[in-house]
Amino acid sequence: MPVIILTEPFIRHYAGSVFSVSDAIGISGWDEDDRVRDRQPCYDQRVYNLPDNGKGIPVELPVPYTLDCPEYIFEHIDIKRGPCRVTSVSEGLEDHQNDPFYASPLPKGKGKILLHDSALFTKNMLKTTITSGQLPNKIVIHNLVENKITNIVLDFSPEITFDFSDFDPGFYKVEIFNYTTLLHYFTVIKCFPLVIFYDYATRKYRTEKTLW
Repeated sequence: MPVIILTEPFIRHYAGSVFSVSDAIGISGWDEDDRVRDRQPCYDQRVYNLPDNGKGIPVELPVPYTLDCPEYIFEHIDIKRGPCRVTSVSEGLEDHQNDPFYASPLPKGKGKILLHDSALFTKNMLKTTITSGQLPNKIVIHNLVENKITNIVLDFSPEITFDFSDFDPGFYKVEIFNYTTLLHYFTVIKCFPLVIFYDYATRKYRTEKTLW
């Protein structure tokens, strides 16, 4: 899977963000009719299918907004040490008062999903308390790029802790079940540990620590 750098802000993603995306590149507005496609200029309309626009919604990311990330930048860096970023929550997990996702100076979580430091990495522990009538007993974590699923069986408890320290950077949807009943879900991005900026004048890359 290609690793790309966002060269300019895009919806709720800031410039310098690094993403691992699917190999598939689509064409925005691509017509199903062969006769129309033959007359469509498509080079500047190429898009990556980004699973999360920063608000939990899939979106087309224009390829011209990106650069390929050089492999050497992460050659001696543990890519799992990046922080998590919660992008959306289901009804019942939202916070109708002061949402700590927007707290100063840095975002801490979103609604009732709160981010904490794990034993290994910053902002890799996600905690929530289920207040619905049913207690959860199963967690399903979907890797939205690789289409992989992780199933976690729980003892019944209103408090749940997710540790993303062993997860690679990527886009995830976490579903909380009571047997076959979906209680809640939320989406999260496990970020790369660095944001990367390219200087076109000097043709050099500059890196900073990811703060999400």
